[in-house]
Amino acid sequence: MVFPYKGELVRPDITFGEYLRECRLKAGYGLRSFAVVIGMQPSNLSNIEHGRLPPPQDAKVLEFIAETLGLSKGSKTYSLFFDLAVKHKGSALPPDVASYAEKTPGIPVLLRTIENKKLSKKELQELAEYIGAKYTK
Repeated sequence: MVFPYKGELVRPDITFGEYLRECRLKAGYGLRSFAVVIGMQPSNLSNIEHGRLPPPQDAKVLEFIAETLGLSKGSKTYSLFFDLAVKHKGSALPPDVASYAEKTPGIPVLLRTIENKKLSKKELQELAEYIGAKYTK
């Protein structure tokens, strides 16, 4: 079964490793060749893909892997890649979001406003879509 994730269909139970494997295959990489490109032992990459090892948590490593896979920064696939890495860890924020929040003074104000308004999941999605439509690059 799949569910919509920011406009794309994704299985609700997909793990970081499964998603990494799907992205790797879609990008045309074999396991060994991809491991070499990202500087990882093939056995470790295989263990991550099969859920026996956790995903990397270093934002720079994740960014490099995402870039190597051809995931565009800001895209739905890029966001899902980071969200799944954090979901495995049980952390509150994906590394790219945490890094942005630290560098951007207005983020705490925005988050507190959202918290005080008690927005529903649907309202948060609508807000994200509104911001995305209003402030295109």
